[in-house]
Amino acid sequence: MNAIPSNPNPRRLPDKPRRVHRGLKLNTRLDRLGVNRLSRRWLEYVRAAAADQAMFDEGANYARLGQIVSLDVHPGRIEAAVQGRAARAYRWGLDLPVFESDVCERIIKALAGEARLAHGLSEGELSDELLAVLDSLGLALLPAPGAPASAPTCTCPLVRDGKAAWCKHGVAAAHLLAERLDLTPALAWSVRGVDPVELGERIRLKRTIDSGAGPATAHQPLDRSLVTVEPLPLDRSLETFYDLRPEISSFETRLARPEVSHVLVRRLGPSPFPESRFRILGLFSTCYDLVSERIMKDTLNGDETG
Repeated sequence: MNAIPSNPNPRRLPDKPRRVHRGLKLNTRLDRLGVNRLSRRWLEYVRAAAADQAMFDEGANYARLGQIVSLDVHPGRIEAAVQGRAARAYRWGLDLPVFESDVCERIIKALAGEARLAHGLSEGELSDELLAVLDSLGLALLPAPGAPASAPTCTCPLVRDGKAAWCKHGVAAAHLLAERLDLTPALAWSVRGVDPVELGERIRLKRTIDSGAGPATAHQPLDRSLVTVEPLPLDRSLETFYDLRPEISSFETRLARPEVSHVLVRRLGPSPFPESRFRILGLFSTCYDLVSERIMKDTLNGDETG
């Protein structure tokens, strides 16, 4: 049986990428990406990992034109579909190990004494100071320049055939991710399989336990053993109503944070400036934490001068 001859005139791919209907595109100018340290380092890493500057620029242009069909962040993986010149979109992905329980414990221990950073974590913030703490632990939410990282995968011939680790499709996805990180830095925790709000609560709990107070409830029930006799009617005890009884010397209580955090701040309700990038309630909560910590510290140390 004769072999089927190959097509002497294979279909030539178009010179430009195929347009995507309602594709995901950057809403930020390329020169304004990377407003925080995390997204900036991420783009620096991708630039260094790309085969050359031309590929990096072409991938950035893909993101600007809206060639990205989808971009999803899962615990341990970032994946995207990017439309190039072929008929089907290329599938790109990058695997990153999730932070296991021992890694989370190291983070909790390092941040237990940092009330402001711990609260910012719960509020979805990712400050330079917090990233510096992670750096000191040898941890990174996303790869940074010079750090070892797994190579991405892509169904395009360049990566599939091992000619390069990064392609323009991955660069395009990386730019869109950088924009999302600028708007929502806490997204980086999701890549590592960590809930930053839960992590912040665990840090707060450890700080409370380390202070010696231990967990406490917001309401201390009345100890009925202190009520030895029935109180006199009010009209018969007007002169002694405000006097302390002898049993007060055996009354015990302890000062500790309630299980419900930031009670007074929560009663303020949502911020009256929902469009503002400044988290005014986050500032109040930080002040609440710092004041509470100082009061507990002074009380436990027996300082009654304040």
